Amino acid sequence: MRLTKSENRAYQLRLLEAYPLCQICEEQQSIECHHVRYGRFGADKDDSKQIAVCRECHQWCHAHKHESIEKYEEVADENWQRFGEC
Repeated sequence: MRLTKSENRAYQLRLLEAYPLCQICEEQQSIECHHVRYGRFGADKDDSKQIAVCRECHQWCHAHKHESIEKYEEVADENWQRFGEC
């Protein structure tokens, strides 16, 4: 699902507020959101599949794309169910 830029930013702000700690390591402050599903250069990006992460874990997700999809897609779906329809 694609959101407008303003809808996406509002959703990301809700995630970062709800999860002040990274949803992966649960130790460092969440400072950005990671799209669990995204295509090359943003094609087919699914804005409903995001998790709140620290910079280090965000870099890990990009370096381990397939592993991170398997691990965090369910978390992203739960995030959308809780905060996406607001």
